[in-house]
Amino acid sequence: MSDIQHRESITDILQQLRKAKTAHLRWRAYAMALTSGYAVEEGQLPVEHTDCQFGGWYYGEGQALKDYPEFTGLEEIHHQVHAVYKDIFQMLFDKPEKSIWRKLMGKSASSDKIGQKVKIEKELERLSDQSRLMMEALDKLEKAVISRHESL
Repeated sequence: MSDIQHRESITDILQQLRKAKTAHLRWRAYAMALTSGYAVEEGQLPVEHTDCQFGGWYYGEGQALKDYPEFTGLEEIHHQVHAVYKDIFQMLFDKPEKSIWRKLMGKSASSDKIGQKVKIEKELERLSDQSRLMMEALDKLEKAVISRHESL
């Protein structure tokens, strides 16, 4: 491979990596919007980590980076981001039946909503933390790619 081809290849890889980072940031923005009550179109916010744009890149074109330890560590972080979001999604959209105990005790709907809002806010903090870890891992991967190819 000539130097020019090598540089173009690295440029393409870095461009794909940066698009993947942007896809994750867009997904996170949709997640935050949805939990704030804004309408989000179906398909913009997949729950499963393999169904989002970042997952598509990771399990597709991103595999060109599978020899980097920084790349393999991304899978678990990305999976955790979606696991936290899945918990939030279930809190927002799964409506459990009111138990007999709660009916007897007369727990009000408004206190249920307040409690759920607090839980969702805590999960959103976890989602932000996981997303930050993912972005840090992506930054490390980008630096590793640049470093390896500058040394060649």
